[in-house]
Amino acid sequence: MTRPDLAPTPALAPTEPALHAVSLLRAAEAVLAMQRPRAPLKLVEVSLREGITFGTTPDPQALALNRGLLEDVVLVALAKEAAAEICGLTLPPSVPDREADALLARGLTDPEEQQVAAAYRQVLKARARAALRHAWAEVEVVAAGLREHHELNAQEVAHRIACAQSIRSSLLN
Repeated sequence: MTRPDLAPTPALAPTEPALHAVSLLRAAEAVLAMQRPRAPLKLVEVSLREGITFGTTPDPQALALNRGLLEDVVLVALAKEAAAEICGLTLPPSVPDREADALLARGLTDPEEQQVAAAYRQVLKARARAALRHAWAEVEVVAAGLREHHELNAQEVAHRIACAQSIRSSLLN
C-alpha cells in the first residue's frame, strides 16, 4: 500500500489570486457589454492592466432620452460590482466616467426619479447579477483568455463567448 504524500502543496504566488479576481471582474463587464449591442457599449479591447476600452463615451442627452440605453449602460457599469458579489471579492476603484452612480445621475433628470435612484440602481444590479449567473461560463472563458494573453480585442472576446455558448449547448443537448 502506498502512503499519500503529505508534503504541503506549493502556495500560490501573491499575484495569482489577484490576477484571477481582476480577470473575472474585467471579463464580467466585457461579456455583458458584448451582449448589449449599443454604441456606448461597443467593446474595443479588454486588458488586465488598463480595463475595458469602449468605442465611445455615453452621451448624457441620449441617456436622458432613451431609458433602455440608460439601463444597458448602467447594467454594464454594475457588472464588476455584481461579479464581485457573486464571487465574494473586493471591488477595485472604478473609472469615474463609467461609474454607475454618475451614469444614473446623468440619465435621471426628473427630481422624483432622482429620489429613487438608489433603489433603481439596486434593481439594475440585481439584473446584472442574474445576467452574469446565466452567462458565467462565458465569463470564465473570457477570464481565462485574459489571464493567458493579458488583453483581448472585441473579436477575440466574441470568439471566446461563442465557444463557451457552443460547449454549453452541446452539453445540454
